[in-house]
Amino acid sequence: MGTLAQLILGLFLLMLVVFSASSMDGVGKLARVHSRILALSFFGLPATCIVSAAMLIHLYRSGGGPSSWWWHAVPLAAAAMYLAYAIGLGKRIEALREKETGSRNSTGEGK
Repeated sequence: MGTLAQLILGLFLLMLVVFSASSMDGVGKLARVHSRILALSFFGLPATCIVSAAMLIHLYRSGGGPSSWWWHAVPLAAAAMYLAYAIGLGKRIEALREKETGSRNSTGEGK
């Protein structure tokens, strides 16, 4: 049951990355490193769920102890790191937009 939940979480994380990255990537103000991080997250976050599910199956079959349950936390930790990064990046993009809009309005270009 936990393995199935890991795979469903992988699909959810895929959708999360697609929608969050597409809303940030169209700005045109992203540095190349941020675009690469978002692109790698597209593959990396769902991959953590697949690796976690595979490790859980392997450890179950080989008689892994209670410590094998910690593999459930790996995708959650990766998702938390991505969310922290995406929220921070979103705030930086919003600040750039406000700065750009403010400079246009002060010079009279935005009117």
